[in-house]
Amino acid sequence: MNNSTETLPAEPGSAIACLIIQTGRNDCLAHFYPALYQLTLIKGGIEEKIDLGYSGSRLLERLLREPGEVVSREELMSYAWADRIVGQGSLNQQIYTLRQVLGDEKSREIIQTLPRRGYLLNPSYLVCPPSVDEPEEPAEALPAPPNAPFLQHHGRQRAPWIILLALSSLLGIGLFAYLYAVSQPERVFSSEMTQGQLKMRYIDPDKQRLQQLILQTHALTSRLSVLADKPATLMLGLHGGFYELLCLQPGGGARSLMFHESQLHHIADTQLRRCLP
Repeated sequence: MNNSTETLPAEPGSAIACLIIQTGRNDCLAHFYPALYQLTLIKGGIEEKIDLGYSGSRLLERLLREPGEVVSREELMSYAWADRIVGQGSLNQQIYTLRQVLGDEKSREIIQTLPRRGYLLNPSYLVCPPSVDEPEEPAEALPAPPNAPFLQHHGRQRAPWIILLALSSLLGIGLFAYLYAVSQPERVFSSEMTQGQLKMRYIDPDKQRLQQLILQTHALTSRLSVLADKPATLMLGLHGGFYELLCLQPGGGARSLMFHESQLHHIADTQLRRCLP
């Protein structure tokens, strides 16, 4: 894995999901972009882009598909090196490198080793859990205490997710404020617009860029207002070349959609509907 300052181009017509992980370093979040094979570490408003490479990215992606579930070494190797035959040493090296990037090389609490069974990713470190297997219900973004230990029992563990979902009722707008507090400058400008049943709030740390954001996304806001068949409150920002759309849910949770700015006019209606209440 090598440090990189360039962002790979997004695939035409595709939305890029961003998964957020609390690292082992204080006040440092890792934004994982599977489609870019890249992690962006954000601390105090400073970004560091890290190229994971194909195998490293696939390995982390597989662990994130089922947080808290043990994934065997054989399955991880098959997923990360689908077209190659590699030894156990390659997997060991990639796990070690991922732990280094996530600040987990000493504690090994984020990526945990289960002797003779495999590895699991501790769901307590997920700020924005991924949505897998149920595309119609994107996962809710839920902050969780970073140092809570996770114990793996026999069978499939679902209890951590029940706890996380219960916490969602306490979030709402506080979630958005939390994410921006760790990745944006202290002062944030905002502007609100109501169109039909849609209430859109635009956010940017720069007042002039905020006006540009409103103008650039006017067509997107209009599309969302047509698609919204019930009252909806959304928040939109542009950060690091990616639009971040947060949709607050009536029950207090939130759904998020992130896509590259080059895809602004290519996002499908089905993807936007999944974000709406």
